[in-house]
Formats: sequence, structure tokens, C-alpha cells
Amino acid sequence: MAAYRIFIIDDEPLISHALRIVIEAEADMEVAGVADSGIEGLAAIDRLRPDLVLMDVRMPAMDGIECTRRIKLRYPDMLVLILTTYNEEAYIIDGLAHGANGYLLKGLDFALLVSTIRSTLRGQYVLPAEVAAKLSAYLMNNKPGLQELNALPAFITERHTLTNREKDILLLLGNRLSVREIAAELNIGEGTTKNYLTIIYEKLNVANRYEAIDLVRNGR
Repeated sequence: MAAYRIFIIDDEPLISHALRIVIEAEADMEVAGVADSGIEGLAAIDRLRPDLVLMDVRMPAMDGIECTRRIKLRYPDMLVLILTTYNEEAYIIDGLAHGANGYLLKGLDFALLVSTIRSTLRGQYVLPAEVAAKLSAYLMNNKPGLQELNALPAFITERHTLTNREKDILLLLGNRLSVREIAAELNIGEGTTKNYLTIIYEKLNVANRYEAIDLVRNGR
């Protein structure tokens, strides 16, 4: 039986090296490749088509959430495990919303890491207890209508020239609606919504939806 092919995307060489050693020690797994950024990782994945990607979150040029989104658009069945030291609720929500198959915290016991990879390859969604607790608390505190953002902060509209449509989309994004939900709410296509979001990110000088949401809701 052919070994499962794992691709690692992480900008910390020591972590990538450690993951490679652990994975290649398993008879049924091999490392298909390693990249230190989302852009480099996407290009390699197009060539290598691994079975599973271990994905860091905070990386230069393209973060892990955006990279996961693009992988899932191109290869819906490719498995992605988000591997990070950051366990903020927004990362959990955004990662899973964009199709990630699980979420792991760096520093995890290597035996448990291997076990989690195998569980994911078997089709299971994996959330460590700590992450599941964070997710549960987030959902409890963000029920529909609770803590809803009803208007964009004044500093957004004062500092940035946004069209009315862009303001509508940004407000819905601030309430953590997905691209599909925003498109349905405004009766426009998902492709059109993505194009608007690209323009909005440029105007706000942010890299992705997470940074845009953080700016709108927290002012940073």
C-alpha cells in the first residue's frame, strides 16, 4: 500500500524539520514537500497533489486561512489540518469555515499528532479539547442577533473611500458571514462577492478576512 503523502506549510524551519522527522518515521506516511509560505505552498501543491496538508496560520505574503481557502477551491477533497500556536476563536471559525478538516495546536505530543493525522485521513474532523471549548464558548456568545454589528465604525467610513455596496459587504463580513452567506444576503454572485472583498481588503490595507473583521470590530 502506498504511503500517505503529507505536505507541510510552516515558516518556522525548526517546526517543519521536526514534523518531517516524526512523519517519515511512520511506515505508512511520507513528506511530499515543505513550504515556508502560503504562496510557495500553493504552487507546490498544484504539482504534488498530497493527501493531506499541515498548515500554519501566521505566515508572510499569504496566511494559512487564505491558503486553506484557495486549496479547497481548487481541490475540495484535499485534507487540511491547521497547525498553529494561536487558538483565538476567530482563527478557529475562519479556518473551519474555509474547509479545514481539523485544528491542532503546536506543542502537541508527537504521538497524538500522528494519531490525529491518521484520524483525519480516515475522514474524521479533529478538534482538541481546548479548541473545542473555545469554539463552544464563541458560538454561545455569538448567537444570531447577539453582539451583532449594526453599523460600520465611523473611523472606517471617514478614513476609507468605500462605495455603498462595499460598505454593505464589509458590514456583513464584520458579522462573520461567509462569502456564500454575503452573496445570498445581497442577491449577488459568490464570484462578484469575492471580487468586492479583494477591493475592500486593498482599500483597508488588510491581507485577509480575519484582519478586516478585526479592524471593523476591534479597530486594529
